[in-house]
This record gives sequence, C-alpha cells and structure tokens, in this order.
Amino acid sequence: MLLMSRSLGVENTPFHAHGHRPRARKKENIMYQFTTLDPRNIPAATEANDKVFGLGPVYGIEVTVPALAARCVENIDPQHTGGNANRAAIEEAYSLLLAGKAPPKNAVLATVRADLDSVGAMAVLGFPTPEEMGVGMESDPYKQNCPMCSWDHYGYCNGLEARIDDIAASDKFARGGYAGPKPLPTRKNPWDEKTASAESSRPLAAIAAAVMDFKIPLADRVATMADWLLNGTEPSKYREAVEKERMDFIRALEAGEIQHEVRADGKVAVVESTHRAATSVGYSLAPVVVALNPAFKLGGGEAHRKFTVCAFEAGKFADIKSALAELASLEPGWGGSPTIGGSPQGVSSTLTIDQVVEVVAKHLR
Repeated sequence: MLLMSRSLGVENTPFHAHGHRPRARKKENIMYQFTTLDPRNIPAATEANDKVFGLGPVYGIEVTVPALAARCVENIDPQHTGGNANRAAIEEAYSLLLAGKAPPKNAVLATVRADLDSVGAMAVLGFPTPEEMGVGMESDPYKQNCPMCSWDHYGYCNGLEARIDDIAASDKFARGGYAGPKPLPTRKNPWDEKTASAESSRPLAAIAAAVMDFKIPLADRVATMADWLLNGTEPSKYREAVEKERMDFIRALEAGEIQHEVRADGKVAVVESTHRAATSVGYSLAPVVVALNPAFKLGGGEAHRKFTVCAFEAGKFADIKSALAELASLEPGWGGSPTIGGSPQGVSSTLTIDQVVEVVAKHLR
C-alpha cells in the first residue's frame, strides 16, 4: 500500500477570482500523507494496515470499519460514528479548519473508500487556517477575513462553501424531500438533479469520477479536489467520460440490461446492475433502495457481490440502521449510516436479494 504526500499549503494555492494570490504571512506549508486502509479481514490487509499505522499518527476520514477506526488518533466520520447523522465528513473537516483544529502536519490521513466526501475532507484539511494566514476574526463570529485572499466576507472565496454544501447534500441524501416516483433518465433528459447520488448529478459527476479513479495516486486526486473546491476546475477528460457513461447508462436502460422492480407494496426498489447510477434508478421508483452490484470493485481489487441499502431521507421511510444491524447478524461486516449502508467491504456478500429485501421491509416506516 503506497503512501502519497502532497503540500496543499499557502505557497501552492492557485490564483483566485480576486486576481491575486493570498497574502500569506507564513511560508510554512501543511504536509499530509494520504492513503487508504484495506477493510478486508485477511492477512494481506492486516499487514498493509499495520504498515500504515506504523508511519505516524493516523487520522481517519470516514473509516467505517470499527477495528480500524479504533486505531486512529481521531476518526472524522460524524455520520457513521453516532456523532451527527446529518453532518458529512467534509463539513466536519471545514469546521476543524476554521477552528484551527486540523490534524498536525505530520499526520497520515486515511480512508477506507476514496469518494467525494472523504477526499474532499482531505483537501479541505490541507487548506491554510486563519491563524496560518495571519488574519483575525471579526466581531461577528460567523464572519472572518478570508484566509485565501484576506478579503472580508463569509467563508472562503470563489464558491468553496457552496461546493462543500453540494457534496454534503449528495453524501447525506439531503436534496429536499422525496417527490415520489418519476420517469427514468432518457436521452432527452439524461440528468436528474433531484436524485441523491453524485454520479447522477451533472455538476458533481465529473469530479466524483476523478477522485474515485484509483489508477491515479491519491495525493494527486486530493490536489484535483482542492482545485475544484476553490476554483470549480474539473479535468476535461472526466467530464467527457461521464457524459459518455451517462449515454451508455441510458442505452442500457433502453435495452433492459439494468434489472429493476418494486417490492413491499411499492415502498422498496430493487436494482441489480454494475452501473454506478443504480441508486438513482432505485430512487426513481421508490424512496428505499436495495441495490446489488454483482461485480463491484474496491479500488483495484477483485470483483465481488456488493449490496447497498439506502433511504432518501434519514428516519422517514425506513430505519436503515436497524436493518443494517439485523443484516450484520446474518453476515458480519454490514454497516453504514442512517441513510445508507452496505454489505462487508472488499468481499462478496453471501446473502440473496430476497434475504436483504425481507430484512429491509421489516424496518419500513
């Protein structure tokens, strides 16, 4: 398992909309190492994880495996640890940054799954704090001199907070109330911004694909995310790729290659597909989704059967946490948040679709 480091300090901060670099009063950079932990319960994973924890203080970002989370100095994961189910990791990271409580510069930032929320949190923690930029807080506790440009306004410049909000809303399934069943995407209307998945949101799809490209070193993906958060810059090749993938997805729908149905009197959608937009298909049919990817790959690992169980809004349509707990009693390793969870990471689930749906249906509201 390779460790990657990247400086995201003030000297590497790009130009901003105001037309100048931030007026840094310190030359010290924040240096983090970025890596992923292997969630599998196998000797090779244990050996790789031991090496990571031997390198220095490890701060987890959404480390959802309890045994690994317990070894971290701190695990920034409010949704899954019971801290706050309605708060994403990137929001927590931003609060820590503004409070001057980011992990120390020699820390290793680790996650079990590199996605928009976890990689976004890593990028945010690497931004300079108000103290590092030498700027003070205003009398209004919610207003400050922007650490990126030293101008007086709320938060960082260039739409950072809006992009953080977009990621958090997608991660928490917080795009507003469930509007009911709706038509599936078509060639005429390929994107539906009211769905909860990043892959189905045109503004987020390209950067989501970029940060989940395991062939690119994680440090480079964090840097790409930092640039997008600050400036809205997305790599053109990923925009082209997701537009093509979306059309392929619609073609697969038209050809009947994505299996979908509703159960439990229309309250649960069941989707079987290798496509990343399976949850979006499900939410077009019902507010609770059981999705099976028969050939899911975690990073560059082997393909395996992976279930995802989710509800559009926390606590409203189903008690997802209780369903996950019952599924874990049938197959150890199930877990997640009040809105989304899944089968054990990195290994094939042995449960059937019928078994999973039966458990989820018992916890509908």
